[in-house]
Amino acid sequence: MIHTPATPVPEAPEDWRILRLLSLYRLVLISALLVAYQSGYSLVIFEQTLPRLFRFTCNTYAVAALLLLLPLLWRRPRLLVQAQIQFAVDTFAIGLLVYTSGGVPNGMGILLITPGIACAILLTPRLALVQSAAATLTMFGEELLRQSSIGFAATEFTATGMLGLMFFATMMASNTVAMRARRSEALAERVGSDLASMSRLNENIIESMQTGVLVVDAQQRLRSFNAAAQRLLRTLLTNGRPLQELSPPLALALARWLDGDAHDVQPLRAGMVDVLPRFTRLGWGEQAPVLILLEDAAALREQAQQMKLASLGRLSASIAHEIRNPLAAISHAGQLLAESSHLQGEDQRLLDMIQRHGARIEKIVRDVLDISRRDARELATLPLKSWLIRTAGLYQEGFQQQPRPIELADLPTELQVRFDPDHLQQVLFNLWDNSFEHAAGRNIVVLLSAGRDADSSQPWLDVRDNGPGIPTELFEHVFEPFFTTAPQGTGLGLYLSRELCEYNQARLLYVPPQTPEQGACFRILFGTDKR
Repeated sequence: MIHTPATPVPEAPEDWRILRLLSLYRLVLISALLVAYQSGYSLVIFEQTLPRLFRFTCNTYAVAALLLLLPLLWRRPRLLVQAQIQFAVDTFAIGLLVYTSGGVPNGMGILLITPGIACAILLTPRLALVQSAAATLTMFGEELLRQSSIGFAATEFTATGMLGLMFFATMMASNTVAMRARRSEALAERVGSDLASMSRLNENIIESMQTGVLVVDAQQRLRSFNAAAQRLLRTLLTNGRPLQELSPPLALALARWLDGDAHDVQPLRAGMVDVLPRFTRLGWGEQAPVLILLEDAAALREQAQQMKLASLGRLSASIAHEIRNPLAAISHAGQLLAESSHLQGEDQRLLDMIQRHGARIEKIVRDVLDISRRDARELATLPLKSWLIRTAGLYQEGFQQQPRPIELADLPTELQVRFDPDHLQQVLFNLWDNSFEHAAGRNIVVLLSAGRDADSSQPWLDVRDNGPGIPTELFEHVFEPFFTTAPQGTGLGLYLSRELCEYNQARLLYVPPQTPEQGACFRILFGTDKR
């Protein structure tokens, strides 16, 4: 049979404190015995059969107690070894004191219970059992030695047996309690460590959330918040301050919610951002704190709009596929009619109208299908300046009868961007077409400029013209699908351009003019040029 060794007891500062208290108890005990001996009170307390041996034992015990202080201060050897050595010294010394004072019936053997309990707390159960047996055998050995010279008395052995039972009971009980306390302490420490880890994890999660998180107490004072809440509220948050001082609109919304008007929670204005608050009570009763979640209302609206547009895109793609077949038949019939020599006057005008609007519908269908179709293409690293020169030349080749001038500012030669070249060409062609087609008879010039953003180091490209620009009331609608101010427009050019930019990890933005003389300006903010 293989015996598993007992689990060693870990050394803690509290365990060393127990040995120090035991040393203090030992010195006090020895001092009390010596004072009682010198004053003669020891004769009243217990019978002294061997006074000289009693005095010698006390003196030797005192020297041993002082010597035991040195390894205790150095903490060498380890705790369990010192505990066993100290109990051995106490057992031997108290055994001699019992022998010199009339044996176990005089009651001095009880002095060994205190060192036994102290050491049993520090030892393993097996060593505590051995310790109890050693103390009991020492008392029986003392009685055998003492009674061998005066005659045996069975009643005194009975008292010794009872004392031994006390040793076993007290030492094993104290050891059991100590072991349970250690297990409970280890469990509490482990649970506390897990709770601390979970708390740090929760704090990190909450801190990284885009949703603002606030916790206020029953007096509506701020107890906790995250960085998103401070960003959304546009104010410096401080724990302990009333919510009324930090954000009066939010405090008013909370008061309405507490009054039971939970169904009428509307977005509130915080700085330049619309914030939608949501309230939840953490616990039961009116004194429980309240959790406030803050959402960017504009972001929620944009997300809902994106979902609607995604659904619209899928529906439009399905409709476009269904339209294409009859549209092809209509276009083919128009081409056949155009070849007829019998068309004159009004019939020719109507045929031209059919062909013109058929071509317009075909362009709308093609644009819708381009939006819904995303070919898996590899982004390429483009040297922006040289690529723009080639692309502008390619664009101008299609308008040799009506020149469309495109000028390049002093672009950085080393500037490179990551973009699919066909997609970027399509985006720029759409932007240039918009600039020249909305000119209203003006001499339009398109200016291209580029650089890097000062904060994010992202490359950007501006497409600016000197045309009439976009009215202020239309700024929010320019990227909406099917929105156009041109009679022949489809309203999908800018929407398709923005979708292509997002597909290439870039963004297409409209830059409002700084002065009324400036025309329209669109900026492409490219993604990082790292591979």
